[in-house]
Amino acid sequence: MPTVPFISSLSRRQITAVAARAFGAGTVLLLALVDHSLRAAASTALICGLAAAMTTLTVRLPASMAPLATLEALVSGVLIGVALPDFAGALAYSLVTPFVAGLSRRIGAVVSTVITLVLLLDLLTLTEITAGALADRLELTLPWLVTSAGAALLAYWLVDVTPGAAAGDDTGYESAHRLLTQLRTVARRLSAGLDPVGIAQQVLSEVATHVSAVRAVVLARSDGGVLQPLAEQGDGTARDLTADDPLVMDCWTNEAPVQRPVDVASGGRCIRVAVPLQVGVRMIGVVVLETERTQPATALRDLRQALGEHTVRLDTALLFDEIRTLATAEERRRLAREIHDGIAQEIASIGYLVDDLVANADSDEQRVGLGGLRQELTRLTSELRLSIFDLRSEVSSTTGLGAVLSDHLRQVGNRSGLTVHLTLAEGAKRLPTTTETEILRIAQEAITNCRKHAGARNLHVSLVVEAPYARLTITDDGRGLGTPRDDSFGLRTMRERADRVGASLRVRNRTSGSHGTEVTLVLEDRRRIIESRRVRPLDDLELPSRAVLAHESGR
Repeated sequence: MPTVPFISSLSRRQITAVAARAFGAGTVLLLALVDHSLRAAASTALICGLAAAMTTLTVRLPASMAPLATLEALVSGVLIGVALPDFAGALAYSLVTPFVAGLSRRIGAVVSTVITLVLLLDLLTLTEITAGALADRLELTLPWLVTSAGAALLAYWLVDVTPGAAAGDDTGYESAHRLLTQLRTVARRLSAGLDPVGIAQQVLSEVATHVSAVRAVVLARSDGGVLQPLAEQGDGTARDLTADDPLVMDCWTNEAPVQRPVDVASGGRCIRVAVPLQVGVRMIGVVVLETERTQPATALRDLRQALGEHTVRLDTALLFDEIRTLATAEERRRLAREIHDGIAQEIASIGYLVDDLVANADSDEQRVGLGGLRQELTRLTSELRLSIFDLRSEVSSTTGLGAVLSDHLRQVGNRSGLTVHLTLAEGAKRLPTTTETEILRIAQEAITNCRKHAGARNLHVSLVVEAPYARLTITDDGRGLGTPRDDSFGLRTMRERADRVGASLRVRNRTSGSHGTEVTLVLEDRRRIIESRRVRPLDDLELPSRAVLAHESGR
């Protein structure tokens, strides 16, 4: 059902106050219909008018709920007091004002409204001040006044357990401000402790203290809803213990530990166990392990409880990574827009001016000089276009590392003098999006260095991905590494990115008998699965669902 625009613009506190006044006025109206007296009709009309007026003020002045409640107590106290004792039904509205005061979460407003009602109902509206009259009035009003005080406390508690209702129209902004302030603190102080891979390793360490596992892997839910391996224990674990395993699906669906006997590649049998990782009632991942014997239900229950704290940390790290990725992507898009709309347009305008100068040059020498300037401007324009493309290139839940890297190299081949050779070998499972992003940025930096500084004719890029393993190799036939400069930050940035995802990075001159540079990135210490086959070239790696793409492009 669509939301009414007027109601959707109100805070929960305002809606509750409006509902309370409507209920109070409606109750008085029903009692007046039963009473059939002129005084009841007049009092009801005045009380309903007061409720309508205060509702309007509450909607227009949400920050003034406390003083409005005090004013309403003053007016309603007079109206109710005048109606007594002939129309006792008017006392039903005495519950409304203290309740609204409680919604303001101002204890002073609560006390003032209750005291105002006591004075007006039991003293100031009495026609005669005598002990008998006071006793009769107290007998009539005291139950309602005590109930109104309870209503105020109920509203105060209601706001306390639903903090969003206490902040008025700016609830969203105040909550966002508070959360962003906390995020800034986390980003400054705890970023090193919010590494999903590192926390996943802690999860495996916790598993090792409870269960003697031969192999284990932590699978976490990615942006696209797919379970991806974050950390593993034991050779080749992540290839065999995957999210496609029916055991993992049962664990995810039932949100409970599951264990079954399975056959292993060596010919024996083991017990495969899946333990859910939950934050509250929300699943964020699964720990899959293999043991030699069936685990008691109590052991699995204890393990699940022990993983609770690590699960919260892992979920926080994944959330932090997602926020950081979104912020980085937005900033890169902003920079791309600024370059395109700013300096790129200026250089293009200068190019048109140079074209006019060439057309009107007085001598061949001027034409040659201006022609060289025009070529340089064309080169700068091409560099800016590549920079814009680099900034806008990003992996997502639907576009993986291989596809983005292919598009990037296709642009490089079309806009530079390089002949590009690309070989991709990707498994069926993807790396986490944040990891793919860092690998992409490292590849872009290495490719840019080759294009700008190496003087190479050929660029070879090879990417092998078998989550959570990966290997990236970029080689060229250029002049090789030069003397490092103090003002050069490219290699430093590449190493920082590699460290962020737990990868090793090696940059060196080629040693295979030809000149050029070789950049090799191996994800974490998982290189053993790749380097165990180092006598064979990368293209000979046996990967599930292996897809190889090779293309050459150039000008």
